[in-house]
Amino acid sequence: MDTTSPSHALVEAGWQQVRADGRVCPELLEAACVEPHLRQLFPWTGMGELRFSRCTEQHWA
Repeated sequence: MDTTSPSHALVEAGWQQVRADGRVCPELLEAACVEPHLRQLFPWTGMGELRFSRCTEQHWA
């Protein structure tokens, strides 16, 4: 994975934001964070659920 790309920086920022907002169970969040396939995706929360997207722009797919 390219750790210098702009999308990588957005994904990292997304993980930091999800961690900081406190809406997801910490154990679930940490389990997802260490899973390599999930770690490459943009995380977001909806109604307290942890969700993932391949897209880093608004209106995630």
